[in-house]
Amino acid sequence: MQNSGVSVEGEATHFSSVSDNNPINVSMSYYGVIEDIWELDYGQFRVPVFSCRWVHANTGVRKDKIGFTLVDLKKGGYDDDPFIMAVQARQVFYVQDPSDPTWSMAIQGRKFDMTDYSIMQHSM
Repeated sequence: MQNSGVSVEGEATHFSSVSDNNPINVSMSYYGVIEDIWELDYGQFRVPVFSCRWVHANTGVRKDKIGFTLVDLKKGGYDDDPFIMAVQARQVFYVQDPSDPTWSMAIQGRKFDMTDYSIMQHSM
């Protein structure tokens, strides 16, 4: 599981009412673990897709008092929407919190790119 952590940034526009002329753009990070890698073959090109087990953002993710993001990998959510395109993913390393083993610190890695995918494809 050390190398299979992933995060994706979700963005949405929020309105306070129907007559709101000042919508707010909000972004939120979602954390999970890659469970399977699919490759969609469209003949002329292929698209790598990750099937992930996501952590529920409201109950399984929090910030500690120093500002680190902590994730409880047992608090699953979003089972009906497991897929992201590989180019949307950002690698995450989860390091177990020694003071509370329920939580793991999410250490951000780099954004996934197609070079990484071609290396993975040749090593399988």
